[in-house]
This record gives sequence, structure tokens and C-alpha cells, in this order.
Amino acid sequence: MNATIEIYDPAMCCSTGVCGSDVDSSLVDFANDVKWLKSKGIEVKRFNLGQEPEAFKTNPHVLTRLQKEGSEILPVILVNDKVASEGGYPSREQLCEWLGISTNGKSTEAIDQNEIMHQLKQSVLNGDVSAMTTFFNSGKEAGADVQSLLQAMQSGLNERQALTQKVVVQANELLGVPKSQCTPGGGCC
Repeated sequence: MNATIEIYDPAMCCSTGVCGSDVDSSLVDFANDVKWLKSKGIEVKRFNLGQEPEAFKTNPHVLTRLQKEGSEILPVILVNDKVASEGGYPSREQLCEWLGISTNGKSTEAIDQNEIMHQLKQSVLNGDVSAMTTFFNSGKEAGADVQSLLQAMQSGLNERQALTQKVVVQANELLGVPKSQCTPGGGCC
């Protein structure tokens, strides 16, 4: 995999988000995601406007956007020399989608259809819309038919509904609602 990511951060003391008394959790998460990407063999280059202004000047994509919009557009994130995002830090799922890898770090091309279907089902079960979209698209790209994708999503939805029903039953027991009574969410109304 020859993917590269370049991150052009605003001026800050460090890229981890743990400097000073104001910890930025999105920066902490993103720093962990960058470390994870590097562990998967992805080339990641990160530049700080306050410490490496020359990198901003020598990249025409970034320089043009900075001159036009100002530093509010930072961070600018390029994937394979194309602007993927600006003005905020993406989630791990977004990074994976841009790079064509799954959240377990494997190339989506290398994952067989059964694994894609399993991940699609799990993303529906977990309510993770971003991952669901990623695995649905990966399944289509891998040649899965729409019916198989639908079955995987329906299976995840069925499991999710069964779990929700268990929660409702337990909540009713805790509240002392008799089983024969119709309760909101109980499925009898």
C-alpha cells in the first residue's frame, strides 16, 4: 500500500493535544489514530504552522487555501497529494475510508466478502453509520450483490432489535410493570 497522508496543523505547541491545562480530546484521538496508521505501514507526515512554516509555503494546495481563507482552514489534510479535508480532524473511520483500509488496518481489497459482510452486520448492530457506509461500499467494490449486503444489514438490525427488546423487558421488570401490560416500546401497541 503506497498511501500517504500529510497533515498541516495550525500553530500549536505539540500535536498530541495534551499541552497546557486545556486538553483537546479531538487532538488526542487524532494523535492516536496517526500513531495507529503508522503502525499499519501508512506514511504520515505532519507539519505544524508555528514550527515548520516552510512546509506550508512549499505545498501549493495548502498555500493557496491559506492565502484565500486564512488559518481557520487548518488543519488541512491531504491523502495522496489531494485535499481530503480541512478545518477539523477526521475520525479513524474517515481516515480508513480515504485510504481504502478497514478499521482493523487491512486493505479493503484484501478482505474477503465474508469478512466484509461480517463487518457490515457488526456496524449495523453497533449503530456505527460511518462504518456501515464504509463496509457497504467495500462490499460493492468487492463484487458483493445488493441482496447479500441487504441480508448482512438486516441480520445486524435483527440482533440490535433483539438486544433492545431485552433491555425493555429488563427495564419493565425493574419498574415492576407486569408482563401482561402494554408498555411503550413493548411491541404490543
